[in-house]
Amino acid sequence: MKVDNWQGWEPEWLRLTEHFLSAPASPGAYIICANHEIRRAVGSDEHGILTIGESDNLRRRLAAFVRCARNPGASGHMAGWRFNYASFETVFPLDTLWVSWCPTFDKTSAYAKEGEMLALYLAQHFELPPLNYKFNWPKLEAAVL
Repeated sequence: MKVDNWQGWEPEWLRLTEHFLSAPASPGAYIICANHEIRRAVGSDEHGILTIGESDNLRRRLAAFVRCARNPGASGHMAGWRFNYASFETVFPLDTLWVSWCPTFDKTSAYAKEGEMLALYLAQHFELPPLNYKFNWPKLEAAVL
């Protein structure tokens, strides 16, 4: 993903299943990636981004993703549920996924950071990451105005 501003993000990509509990229990945005590139509608995502999200508690949110991704029918994280339901594990084994997060001051800032990252992804690939199903349209419209 062509990102102009990685300021504030975890300096290294971390193995999701090994480090999700070390995420801060505070607001922020996060990105979960595969360990290889993914062909997109336009171009190829060299980072293999599967989902971009936000939360008022990064640790709890990432734990919910892992729980839903591991357990059929588990609820609490739609991207994790979709990962399990659509058998993403067959192409993107859960233990090979990477995560990075960007702590923010509050949930509103986390939502704005998620929207910024989704907008960058959408501008480059003309679609959202595979496990995302919503886009922060109001934040994008406010930024354009």
